[in-house]
Amino acid sequence: MALEVAKLVVDALTPLAVVAVGYVLNRRLRKVEQAQWANQTVITRRLQIFDKLAPPLNRMLCFATFVGRWKEIQPAQVIALKREVDETMYANRLLFSDDLFTAYQAFMAAMFAMFATADADAPIRAPISRPGLGDRRNLPWWNPALQSCFSTGDPATLDEISAAYDTLSRQFRTDLYVLHSR
Repeated sequence: MALEVAKLVVDALTPLAVVAVGYVLNRRLRKVEQAQWANQTVITRRLQIFDKLAPPLNRMLCFATFVGRWKEIQPAQVIALKREVDETMYANRLLFSDDLFTAYQAFMAAMFAMFATADADAPIRAPISRPGLGDRRNLPWWNPALQSCFSTGDPATLDEISAAYDTLSRQFRTDLYVLHSR
């Protein structure tokens, strides 16, 4: 008789146990789906921000390293690009990793002498001229007053600027979950 009661109890509890396990699994699956949706939303937003940041960051790199359309970009434009990119990066900082933001700050420190002067724009650390690559003083838009836009006492090397840009690019790739093709 005790055996029959035990069978009856087990038979009654089995469906309840299945329902309980199903409920717990369902809740966990919903949480996973919500996390995936949130992550996808963040990645979509990161891509939108990257779309906005990539062209001005590239123009800054071209200006600094004497490649591409560097001759068309004037110092005032580089400073305006910095402001534009800073505004976007700082406004959206919480969407990116600390590593990406650190890489961004390192690129800006390579490009500009940050906090070098009070009440003035940060001087550009890119060199005014580079043997074999070009001299901004020979361009039609140059005037001697533009020298004050540059940090002539602490210019960055092209390698330093390029390395900082490469680090920033790699970190964007990581934050955007872009797989390496190599």
